[in-house]
Amino acid sequence: MLASLLHRWRWLGAWTLANLLLAWLISLRYLPYMAPEGAEQWGYLLLVFLGHIGLLVWLGALPLLLLAPLLRASWLWLVTTLWAGLLQLVLLLDTFVYAQYRFHLSGFILDLLVNAGGDVFSFSWLAWALAIGGVLVMLALQGALGLWLKRRPLSRPVLPALALGLLALLGVHGWHAWADAHYDRDITGMTRHVPLFYPATAKRLFVKRGWVDPQAVRDRVELEAAQGKAHDLAYPSAPLSCSSAAASHNLLLVVLDSVRHDLLTPEVMPNLSRYANRPGWYRAAEHFSGGNSTKAGVFSLFYGLPVTYWDAFTGGQTPPVLMEKLEAADYRFQVLSSATLVSPAFDRNVFAGLEDVSLTPAQGEPWERDRKITDDWLAWMEASAESPDAAPFFGFLFYDAVHGYSHPPDFPRFTPYWEQINHMALGPDFDPEPYWNRYRTAARYVDAQLGRVLDDLERRGRLDDTAVVITSDHGESFNEHGRNYWGHGSNYTPEQVQVPLVMHLPGRPGGVLEGRTQHADIAPTLLEELLGCEAAPERYTLGRSLLAPGAPRDWLLSGSYMGYGILLPEYQIDVHPTGAFEAYDYRMNELEEVRPAPEVSREVLQALSRFYR
Repeated sequence: MLASLLHRWRWLGAWTLANLLLAWLISLRYLPYMAPEGAEQWGYLLLVFLGHIGLLVWLGALPLLLLAPLLRASWLWLVTTLWAGLLQLVLLLDTFVYAQYRFHLSGFILDLLVNAGGDVFSFSWLAWALAIGGVLVMLALQGALGLWLKRRPLSRPVLPALALGLLALLGVHGWHAWADAHYDRDITGMTRHVPLFYPATAKRLFVKRGWVDPQAVRDRVELEAAQGKAHDLAYPSAPLSCSSAAASHNLLLVVLDSVRHDLLTPEVMPNLSRYANRPGWYRAAEHFSGGNSTKAGVFSLFYGLPVTYWDAFTGGQTPPVLMEKLEAADYRFQVLSSATLVSPAFDRNVFAGLEDVSLTPAQGEPWERDRKITDDWLAWMEASAESPDAAPFFGFLFYDAVHGYSHPPDFPRFTPYWEQINHMALGPDFDPEPYWNRYRTAARYVDAQLGRVLDDLERRGRLDDTAVVITSDHGESFNEHGRNYWGHGSNYTPEQVQVPLVMHLPGRPGGVLEGRTQHADIAPTLLEELLGCEAAPERYTLGRSLLAPGAPRDWLLSGSYMGYGILLPEYQIDVHPTGAFEAYDYRMNELEEVRPAPEVSREVLQALSRFYR
């Protein structure tokens, strides 16, 4: 019995090694998109193949190794033939999907292929013939391979190959973490082309340990060369024509971390509410962030694109069109953030190429950091007043106290109030009111800092020549629907993705922006209104100017830390990084058998791939 089981395991081990070679052969189809050059990139790619692709193959073999004691040899051969053939076919299919769309196969795409293939994808009779032929050839190959190895299982190479794969896996993740911390885009730019590859990053740890000085590294990198276009991006898809004569207004962009839409009330945020309702100021009736996390929300704000593009833009250190055009118009930059710009790596995408960006955040509690960046901003404005003829400025303020539920000890509080936050106490039956009041208290404190900034602009008369945009990266949940959702990053309900938008454009009348608006609309609005850019927005964004008339939107895209959501009027499609997906209404009730219309699915796929070459 034991001898028979060991023979089966040796046989499966040999079959796994043979499939590893086959997986490597199929994965060579990704090479044209990686375009490795030089020994360093080829060495890294070798570790990717040995470690990561090897890991995928061994994980695929694991169920078979566990089934070996339970099945007769003939049944084990049949199951292994079908299983190994299926996995290799999925890998092969992924290479074709990636060639077409520049993103990898997911459960959402597979569902579209099965249930709406003809309405979303175009398949010729030749494509169908090749697909059916490929399935038959793969199954025949796997069956013949199993029978051949059954007679002569190769046991000796299995354990050394597995050990080599594990060492390579550790090596490739360590290498990527170090390359990421040192702005080595030759390495980091390759990773997104590999399926199911989420390489390690440890910049924050390296900085904490003193192993990396991010400011010194950034200063040492040739930023002008680093901000060249990534070879696999078509962004913008065509050049923009902008008027340098129009670039005379300043721009202040303020992001309030974790502020959801219903905090914009005179009770919680009196200063922002006061300005939002004044003539000359716009406020959005229903505005959505491009994410339920800081990474996705800020990325979508600057680029006007979903966070699915994050790896491509970050790996290539390609800045947004908005920042490029501001630089080209000789704007002065003052970037002040209460939170780090290193993780998420906004220093490598949004602010790539800006020489005067400090990567060292203010010190202290979140409320102290918020007060510090406000003080620094007011001091910079005071110094700027001494040079009235200086070039226009771009100011960026990122406030973090609401995210940290933080405010000074003596600041007036909403009550009842949660004195000591203990996230372990949160649950379906937890009373959210004290927690909610602490959140609102932090928002009122940030509003006080924001009031200092806006009142200073008004006192100096700078609102006549300064555009102001105030919004948030994402919202926050407090178990509104009884599903035990707290915080953010977990779903796409209005509590997590609907945020305030208050905007002032000099010379414009202001008013309420009706309909569903999104972060992707902000960049085209500023490019057209401030910089006189006339190019069609679809050249660089999924949005449109907030002041341009347009039909109601059938769908919006919003991202999370790794996955993304499709926001339709009545429900959301939550696509996880694993490829799995679910449909929910906006009270987080799961909806069975609900799918977006084929034309919506087709438009979403085009949006996710539009700016890849």
